[in-house]
Amino acid sequence: MEGKTEEKHVLAVGDDFPTCRVAVLNGDEDREYLELPEGARFLELSELKARFVLIQLYNTLCNDCVAETKKLTRFFKLVEADPVLHGQLKIIGLGIYDSNQQVVRFRKHYDVAYPLFSDKSGQIFECLGQAELPLAYLVRAKGDGTWNIELIKRGYFEPDEQFLSVLRSAVVRAEGAD
Repeated sequence: MEGKTEEKHVLAVGDDFPTCRVAVLNGDEDREYLELPEGARFLELSELKARFVLIQLYNTLCNDCVAETKKLTRFFKLVEADPVLHGQLKIIGLGIYDSNQQVVRFRKHYDVAYPLFSDKSGQIFECLGQAELPLAYLVRAKGDGTWNIELIKRGYFEPDEQFLSVLRSAVVRAEGAD
């Protein structure tokens, strides 16, 4: 058929998050936080032991993404200090169309406390079917190496005490389901 355009499927809450493999850019510090084996050079979501992962998708040239990253660094520290969330929730950032070098510079420049990775080709972003950044996904481990999308935050969002409560509730619900 001429003129027919392929429709992009946009992943939604309840769908599986795509399998992805990204290079570990900050060495031992990221491996320790993510509980990866010593010397692991790549992160695959299926290897994570946490029950939940908050995945921030950003671009180093996006002003809203920079503002969100600064707030997420403060939020990361609250999560790590929270007795319910510590160890149960990990936060990572994925630089969409950013090279490893750009991501490393960005992390250092803004003193980002959580691990950042590169999706230089935009392959993961394309799998999600999304069109704009910033974007965040809360995904839950299904126990078989796959991750279910629990929550999607489109556009700039304020990771505040209310969002912390939402995350705490999700962790407590998941514990009750076991």
